[in-house]
This record gives sequence, structure tokens and C-alpha cells, in this order.
Amino acid sequence: MIFAALGLSLGGCTAVISQASFNPSANLTAPDGVLKVPDGYTATDTLLTLGNLGTVRAVRLDNPASDTAIIYSAGNGGFVDSEDTSRMAARLAEVTGADIILYDYPGCGGTTLPPTIEAAAAFGPAMMDSLKSQGWIGRGPVYAYGLLFGGAMAASLARSGGLTGLIIEGSAADYQAVGRDFVPSLAKPFVKVRLDPALNAFDYQGYVLAARTPVLLLSGTKDKVVRPARMREFQQALEAGGTKVTFAPAPVGHSGALEAAEGRAALAAFIGAR
Repeated sequence: MIFAALGLSLGGCTAVISQASFNPSANLTAPDGVLKVPDGYTATDTLLTLGNLGTVRAVRLDNPASDTAIIYSAGNGGFVDSEDTSRMAARLAEVTGADIILYDYPGCGGTTLPPTIEAAAAFGPAMMDSLKSQGWIGRGPVYAYGLLFGGAMAASLARSGGLTGLIIEGSAADYQAVGRDFVPSLAKPFVKVRLDPALNAFDYQGYVLAARTPVLLLSGTKDKVVRPARMREFQQALEAGGTKVTFAPAPVGHSGALEAAEGRAALAAFIGAR
């Protein structure tokens, strides 16, 4: 969920958060590299068919000693074969020892799902069914971890229930509030941030509430993209809906929670407590 800087389109004095802002960018250039498999893990790379939605390129990093699984949803435009994904996989393996499931977004790698709000909303339940059929989840606890835009995708995975926990880093469901933070202070009286009604088809916050599972919110205290105040508001909204939320600040900027000891400790405690 990165708005543009962010993908905010500006017409006159109105900035519009639209489907183009919400979805990952399609047809990105693939990175010149391959996923680095953490020590002690084996990788299985395959295409999963999600009914009429299309196919998803997915990779399972298997730790033979673990029955716990983490489904990781990257930031906007995330590729499995990127340095950022390799770094996150290494951190998740180091902190949790869990099996790790990674996948490419529409327009990235071998994923053919359309880059639409409707497909994003339908993705989660279909992906969970496919992962179960594949035998990649179901033997032990299952978590979804979403970073930035991936927080929304993790919520889509969680919406049908069945997760042991949901981890969201640097992401919040109030798109308008996040968008307003990108308007310079001097311009705020003159610029209105509007939400395209089409985005109502994807109920990020509602999906998290429907999951009925504990949530860990990882927030960088120096994050200028999704600011700590927005994540605190997200926490309050989820708790008001009956969700158990752990809020964990880390002294980092955007998308770096697991690079800090505080973020790693919070993740370890969250998974270890289940």
C-alpha cells in the first residue's frame, strides 16, 4: 500500500486514491537475481492455480524441523526473486524457524491474476484453499505476515479465518489518512484527498476483524510513509471490533522492523506465545 510518491493522482486540488494507487504496479522489470534460500531450508517453486482468477507463482521454504508456516506478503511490486524478499526470508527464518511461503504479485514473475480490487479481494480465500490442497499448510500453526501493501493482502488471506495470528508491518487501513500525510503542511488547506468508491470492494479492516485472530502491529517509530499515529489508530479500530492487538514499536524507518532487535523480539514473542 504505497501511494505515490505513492500513486496519488492529482487533479486540480484533489488527490485521488484509486485502484492504481492500491494495487502493485504491473509489468515491472524482474530483478536480476534469485531468491536466496536460508541455511537448513529447502525450496519448492511452483505455479498455483486459483480457479478462474489465474495462477500464482509461489515458493515454499521448508524447514524440516517445523510445522509452523508463515505466508509472507511483500510490499507493492514485490518479487520473490529480489534482495528485499531474500532479506525478509532470512530474518523470518532466523527469528521463527518456521516454513515460509512467498509469492509474486500480478505482473511480477509467473503470477497471472488481474491487478484489480476484485481479484485482490477474492485472492485470499482462493490462495488459502490452494495452499491447503498443496499440503503447504495445515499441519501446524499458520500465520500471515504483510508488509506495507502486503498488509492488505495478508488481511485478504486472513478473512476466511483459520489463521493462528496475523502480523502487519508498516500498514494501516485508513487510506485517506495515510494519503493526507503525504500532502505538505502548507498545502493541506488547499488539497483534498478523496477515496475512489471502487476501493470499497476491498474491506481491509473488515477482513482483519473477520479473521478473529490475534494481530501483531509492527510500527517503525521513524516511518514517514505509514506513520505510527496511523497504526495506533488502526490498533484502536481493531480493538474496538473485539480483536486482540499487540502494538510493537521499533526504532526504525519504513519497512525495517525486523532489522531492529525490538521488532525481532516482538515477532518471536508473538509466535512463541501461541
